[in-house]
Formats: sequence, structure tokens, C-alpha cells
Amino acid sequence: MARSLVTRWLCRVYRVLLRAYPADFRRRYGAEMAQVFADRCGEVAQTQGIGGLLRLGLDSGADWLISTIREGMDSMGATSQFAGNGVPVFGTVESSGPSRSALIHGGFLSLAFFSALVFAIGHGGSPRHWVLVGSHHPSRSHLLPVQSTATASTELTTEVQVRPFPDERPISPYFRLLAALAALDANHDGILSASEIANAPSALMKLDKNGDGKLSPEECGLRLPEGLNLDPQVLKLAFMRFHPVLAALDGDHDGEISWSEIRAAPQALKTLDRNGDGQLTVDEVLPDPGGQR
Repeated sequence: MARSLVTRWLCRVYRVLLRAYPADFRRRYGAEMAQVFADRCGEVAQTQGIGGLLRLGLDSGADWLISTIREGMDSMGATSQFAGNGVPVFGTVESSGPSRSALIHGGFLSLAFFSALVFAIGHGGSPRHWVLVGSHHPSRSHLLPVQSTATASTELTTEVQVRPFPDERPISPYFRLLAALAALDANHDGILSASEIANAPSALMKLDKNGDGKLSPEECGLRLPEGLNLDPQVLKLAFMRFHPVLAALDGDHDGEISWSEIRAAPQALKTLDRNGDGQLTVDEVLPDPGGQR
């Protein structure tokens, strides 16, 4: 199926190419030439397959190019070679490779054409930046030298301040175990800064889970074990007194932090700032093991 399709296609193309011959020559010999080409295609299709048909098409194209030029010159008055009976000689080219001399001549012509093209691009007189690749510099490393410019030194007027690198000291787990202290330490750096102390009322109100406007010991972090026989109220008072932060916030020492004490939290926390640096570190908020501060 494929062979017959290629054969029909080549025959149609060949009949179209015959129109390039002079009209008188085409009327006298066009039909015979088409028949010879069709017969040759049939033979090649049977013996060499599609590959042979394609080679035949290329060879016939080359023969057609030469023949049309020769016949065109003959129609303008040049003489042509005829057989003994006055019939012009034509035929198809057999499947064969080009001669060695043709290859040599073609190689020299191709090299000359390519060299001329490269020379024309490099010396055409027009802007050549579109053909440059990389840095156009004689340096072997292709690193262009730095050209220093002498300028007068000027004082910089812009000062950039950055925060110091965070301290590598470990954060005390006490800031995580005590719920009230964890809520106050908003950035979780183990220090109650001046801004965190000033924002203490809003941070403490987030611990008010039941919404009664005050903080119980449980809301501040107390966890009573089950089955304990001691008085819960005594344990709650001891819990609020044991932790310095809760003791400072519970100003009336009634075991809970009221709404008024929440609002006064910044002033109460400042009483724990023993070194007066405006912030509370872990040594200033940790319980005193000896019971005294």
C-alpha cells in the first residue's frame, strides 16, 4: 500500500515538473518521458522498496534540473544531441553515488562559500554586536579589569541599626510551666520586656476562661492532684503566695486576681524589677527556695 502511494505521488510530481520543458519539446516527448519514469518507478518499487523510490526521486530531480536548462538553451538556438533517427536522447538516472571528483569539487565550493559568509558577517561595516558571544576582551580569563575612579571621600549620613543576635542561653522552663508567666511572655524569649509588662492586662485577660472578670489559681496554672486530703483553699492561697509574679499581682492576697488587680498589673510587676532595668529576667521571677526574696 505504501509503495503504490509513493509511486503515484512521484509520478504526479514528475508530470508537473515536465511543464518546465519548452512547450514544443513537451508536446513531442512529454508522454513518453512520463511513461518511462512510471515504468522505472514500478521496477524500483518491486526490488528496492520505498527507500529506492525516494533515491530515484532525488536522482530524477537532479536529471530534470540539468535537462530543463539544456533544452531551454536548445530552444533559444543551441544544438542538442540526437540519436541517429532524429529523436533526442533522454532517460532516467540509475541509483548510484556521485563521483569522487564531484565530491571534491563540491567540498571546495562549500568551504569557499562558508568562508566568504563568515568574512562578510565579521567585516560587513554594519554594527556587529549581534554576532559577539561572551566578553570581547583579549584576557585569557575573560575577567575584565576593574577601572578605579578617584573620588573624594565623603562621610556617610545614614545609620542602620539592627537588633543584636539573640542570646544563646537556654530559656527557663518556668516560663512555660506557669500559665500566667507564659501569657505575659508574649515572644517566648524568657524575659518580660517593658512592652510586655505594659501589655500585661490584655495578656492576663486571655486566661479568664469562664469570663468572670478575674483569675483563679487554676486559671493561673494551678493543677491539684486527685485524692489529695489537704484543704484546697489552703493550697490555692499557698500557690498564689509561692510564685512571685502571682504574689505581686494578687495585691490583697485573697487567692485570686481581681479585675482591678489585672488593670494594675504593670505597676505590680515593676515591683519585682530589682535591678531597675525595666524588664524581668528569670532570676527576678523564680520562687525563692528559702522562702525569702
